[in-house]
Amino acid sequence: MIKTGFSGWCRSTRAAFGVRTFSSATRTMKEADKTAKHMEFLSKFYTPELLESVQITESLVKPSTMLELKEKRLRSRVAPKNKSFDYSTSDPQWDEPILYPNQANERSPYAPIPQIQAADRTDLVLRFKPDVSAAKKRSPLKGKREIAEGLSKLTGLDQRYISNLYVRPIVMKRVSCQTSKGKIPNFYALTVVGDKNGMIGLGEGKSRDGMRTALVKAHWNAVKNLTPIPLYENRTVLGEIEYKFHAVKLFIKSAPSGFGLRVNSNIFEVCQAAGIKDLRGKIYKSRNSMNVVKGFVEALTKQRTIEDLAAGRGKKLVDLRKVYYSA
Repeated sequence: MIKTGFSGWCRSTRAAFGVRTFSSATRTMKEADKTAKHMEFLSKFYTPELLESVQITESLVKPSTMLELKEKRLRSRVAPKNKSFDYSTSDPQWDEPILYPNQANERSPYAPIPQIQAADRTDLVLRFKPDVSAAKKRSPLKGKREIAEGLSKLTGLDQRYISNLYVRPIVMKRVSCQTSKGKIPNFYALTVVGDKNGMIGLGEGKSRDGMRTALVKAHWNAVKNLTPIPLYENRTVLGEIEYKFHAVKLFIKSAPSGFGLRVNSNIFEVCQAAGIKDLRGKIYKSRNSMNVVKGFVEALTKQRTIEDLAAGRGKKLVDLRKVYYSA
């Protein structure tokens, strides 16, 4: 009893005053030697600053924690979301697959890569799901919104104004270009646009890729060519118009309110875009649709203003404005 009590007293005394026995001192020397070798090995790969941070990190880890981890032989597959996670295998995320293709067998979610010996093997089956996003490729043709956005940057007009313009294709046809290599098919489109309030534009588009591409080009050029035209009471033209465009002879007259549009069908579409509500006219000689539309638009832009008409008749401006429908 006395020996036991004395040995216990000695042990407590050494612990209190920091005195180590020979066995504990030997163990400490071995650990210091291992640490020195470990740091010497790491010095080959890390800078002195990183070595210092490694020493600080290793000093903060308790040896008991390392022993527990070695005994359990844990393999953390998924990073824990909770900070208080105790690395237990009862977590449902433990069995989630590892999303890396270079893992060991039976751990990758990807299908096994077949051993291809020749490029013309037909017994290989595609095991991967097709990419839906790649299948639905966007059409190279521009939509109305993209056209309005591009024209807004080009012309300075409001994007909403361009989107709300009245658009009507007048001529759509397939033509053939005769060359030394033979006949090359091409597509032609003539489009008129307008805001129905005195602004009108005419555009042409040609393409070998199809009629839709030609229409997009025609729409683009028509908006670029928007031009204001003078109107009488915002509904008809000023007086009479006699105009010759190539083989087309145009005779256009203004009409009273409520008269309507009694004109050629192609001129009717142009009047709809320009906002002309009352008009009468006649076309002589050639009635080619392309020349009729081009000639009528050119005639509208070259009208004599009401001021010129008043000066030519020797009258005041008020005598011709809102008095007689045929200025």
